[in-house]
Amino acid sequence: MRASNWGMIWTAVMPLAVILYYFFRKKYKDQQVSSTLFWQERMRELQASPYLKKLQHHLLFYLQLAALLFCVLALIEPFSESETLAGNDFIFVVDTSATMLAGAPTHFEQQQQNMKNLAAQAGGKPVTIVTTGISPKVVIRNEQDLEQVDKAIDQLAVSFEKAEIEQTILFADTLAVNDSTIIHIFTDSLDRSVFANKTGQSYHIHGFTETLRNVSIRQFGLSKMDNGTRGIVQLVNNSEEALPATVRLSSGSVEKEVDVELAASEERLVPFEDLPDDMLWQATVEVADDYSTDNTMATYLAPPVREVAIESALHELIASGFRSLSLDVTLLESSQLKPDSGVPLVTNQRDLLEGPTPILLFGRNDENPFKVAGQIETKGHPLFTYASLDEIYVSQLYPPFESYETIATIDDHPFIQVSPKGDIVVLTDVQLTDWPLSPSFPLFLWSAMESLSGDAEFLGYFQPNEHRSVSLASKTGEWEIFREGMYSHSYIEGSGPFIAPAEPGIYKVVGDEKEMTMIVQLNSQEKTLSAGSTYKMGQVEAVQDMVRFSFVPFLIGLILLLVVVEWEVYRRGITTR
Repeated sequence: MRASNWGMIWTAVMPLAVILYYFFRKKYKDQQVSSTLFWQERMRELQASPYLKKLQHHLLFYLQLAALLFCVLALIEPFSESETLAGNDFIFVVDTSATMLAGAPTHFEQQQQNMKNLAAQAGGKPVTIVTTGISPKVVIRNEQDLEQVDKAIDQLAVSFEKAEIEQTILFADTLAVNDSTIIHIFTDSLDRSVFANKTGQSYHIHGFTETLRNVSIRQFGLSKMDNGTRGIVQLVNNSEEALPATVRLSSGSVEKEVDVELAASEERLVPFEDLPDDMLWQATVEVADDYSTDNTMATYLAPPVREVAIESALHELIASGFRSLSLDVTLLESSQLKPDSGVPLVTNQRDLLEGPTPILLFGRNDENPFKVAGQIETKGHPLFTYASLDEIYVSQLYPPFESYETIATIDDHPFIQVSPKGDIVVLTDVQLTDWPLSPSFPLFLWSAMESLSGDAEFLGYFQPNEHRSVSLASKTGEWEIFREGMYSHSYIEGSGPFIAPAEPGIYKVVGDEKEMTMIVQLNSQEKTLSAGSTYKMGQVEAVQDMVRFSFVPFLIGLILLLVVVEWEVYRRGITTR
């Protein structure tokens, strides 16, 4: 503790004067009394205690003395100094990627504590917190209340997304007020090359130098063989030491496991033969490493189809629409179309509907069209989730199929139908409508391919928090997402893109009486740990500032309290006389 006004030390004579007053004040008066009374008074004088002992009975004296001493102390203005962070305001960039869960305690927990320590040193200067990810988020902006900053830090959570830290730094640069803004980056490791062309701001990178042990499942795939299903698990030992591990594949009640010994930095393929023909499998590696998030991976046996065969006699706008979806398009003559090829076919051949191959039928080769007029009306179906047909003009339609479900009509005439095995029938030719000129046409083709080539019970693979357009339609318009029987969140149709859950794993998407499976997988970059460091980049660091904390307000409060107590002691003394 230091003082900034030593000139007021002379006021210390005031408590000294009170002490002298109590020491030398008159205790007894001389007066004439009878001999007996004189003798008693004399004995009391001889038995009196020394001056200091007498003072023990003088509470009022002590209170006055203490109040005066605190007054003197307040007048010399005592204070304490502590270092504060360099800069006028601060931006905390927080890495919330999955690798921050490595270590014990985790890197994320350690960085939360580091952020609290630095916020306490900010000395009331503004603090902004930004989290990383595909879409960086501002948690708090220019907050000066330390309690609110600590609360925001406690509420931070790992999002499992790819960090995209360079993009987040660019975003943080736009939030900087001026050159005095210091950007603190809390991550596990960050290469210096990221700041090669950055000179406008000062960056303080807080990383970890420790090297952790990690074994990850880099890839997991299934393929159907003549004698059953074969699975392959790719293991990577991202460590500097050999580690024993157990690889386990499970599907329902079926489990198979293999013990392996992984050398330092080794990559190994672990095969599993003669697996049952189950669709959904999960691979797990049991190993004594420091990062368990990448020790599990799931896969679904039915892969999505990425090609389509189109009858060359159809209008070329159909092929152009499919090519815009980045699909492999094959044009075939009518005689070359194979009903058992397994590749979705786009044709007008009515006979091909009887085969096992999924069909998208445009028009009919066995009927003649008739004229129609009116607006298109659609039912709730995944094909129309993103393809609106409101402004489409159709001049003619073909007769419908009696046993097919109608999902779109024009003047009560069937326009689009779905067969019992899932084939899609559009009862018009492309040249009889202006549909290809509408943005909804390629969206409809995409939805049709998802319906024809995908598994009706599998929604797809997603990355954590991924935003994606999916074909979901139900009567209620609401889908609930569950993991291991526990409710996660809901998705409302039409409320925006479908957002995948944050944590990797297997999820169930339930709507009405329909249930689908989705798999959330880590980005491959989140399966590798690397040692980092703590360093500073950018502008030359400013001189460390000092912040003063004055004790005067506390002393004034204490003096007022003593005055109140002193008054109460004085009042009680008067009333007892």
